Amino acid sequence: MGWTAAQVLEAGAEPLNLGVAGDDVDALESRLRWGLTADVLLTSAGVSVGELDLVREALARIGATLHLWQVAMRPGKPITFGTLGDRLVFGLPGNPVSAMVTFELFVRPALRKMSGLAQLFRPRILARAGETIANPGSRRGYLRVRLEADPGGYTARLTGDQGSAILRSMVLADGLAVVPPQTVIQKNETVEVILLRDVGF
Repeated sequence: MGWTAAQVLEAGAEPLNLGVAGDDVDALESRLRWGLTADVLLTSAGVSVGELDLVREALARIGATLHLWQVAMRPGKPITFGTLGDRLVFGLPGNPVSAMVTFELFVRPALRKMSGLAQLFRPRILARAGETIANPGSRRGYLRVRLEADPGGYTARLTGDQGSAILRSMVLADGLAVVPPQTVIQKNETVEVILLRDVGF
């Protein structure tokens, strides 16, 4: 959960680390109840549809109402959002890249809104694809890219293998290329990029 705590801090909020719970619904429920002093409950892992994905049941036990379960995006399909009274509840995927990307898109804007900040969303730019960027399948892709300055603005290149368990692909990223489903962006075509950091160009 170290990277999640860092993202919470960067968003302007204060993390309260509840530690790691085992694959046991009672243990999960206990940890979630510890967090009821917080304004937002945030979990990672256990939100898919496997035998040990028990977060949904644990959230139901503490009285949370779940409003969505899964989003058509890559990476990060298994994500949940709910409420518990005035408290927001987010269940992020377990793979580190999936968790980080879904945090950026869903949790960070909510935390900044709750903090009274005016700039809720990361800046977006248009860049030139420095290589072919493909997003097969039926889900919108948020692909990790490096940005380089060029005479026309920016060039975007993938950070390497885009597997959701490959943390290096996120660590190296300046931004997320937003690619519609079943789309191939050819070299030199335009791609939209969500900036994750100040690239200083």
